[in-house]
Amino acid sequence: MKPAVLGIVVILALLITGAFFYGGNLMNPPAPQIAENNLYANGVYGISFQYPAGYVLTEREVGNAERGHYNITIVREEDATPPENGEGPTAITIDIYQNNIDNQTLIDWLTNTNASNFKLGDGAYASTTVNGTEAVSYRWSGLYEGETTAFLHDGNIIAVSVTYFTREDQIRADYYALLASLNLE
Repeated sequence: MKPAVLGIVVILALLITGAFFYGGNLMNPPAPQIAENNLYANGVYGISFQYPAGYVLTEREVGNAERGHYNITIVREEDATPPENGEGPTAITIDIYQNNIDNQTLIDWLTNTNASNFKLGDGAYASTTVNGTEAVSYRWSGLYEGETTAFLHDGNIIAVSVTYFTREDQIRADYYALLASLNLE
């Protein structure tokens, strides 16, 4: 056999052997890391979602009986106790505003209510969906950077927000995972 042909045969044999072993790893990829999650469900407002372990969830009624506002706040365990005379931590919040009196459209609420933080942004928003429900998302900047996704549900305006320092912060990825897990009943 000529040396050139022998070299080609050896190279082909090595390539086939490498493809066999490499392909075997593709067929059996490592098991994905499954993050431990907590489940939150609220039958009064008809929502449920998952949020990561390592976070603390608190709830409170903010409004009065006539103008209801319910708040759910999720912060990392290590940030749950804010420093004395300090600002609160970055967080994921779910604010539920009673809307069955005014029956505002989502855009009216965004542009006419300070609670939306929309005026702290550049005035742009994008259409999206949450669990098949039409929603809008927008960015804003205050003490922290923020993003909100808002939608109408069962006579309420629900605004899911996250605050963060940089776009690479883990809490931002956790916000998007929470939104993806959000169920509306």
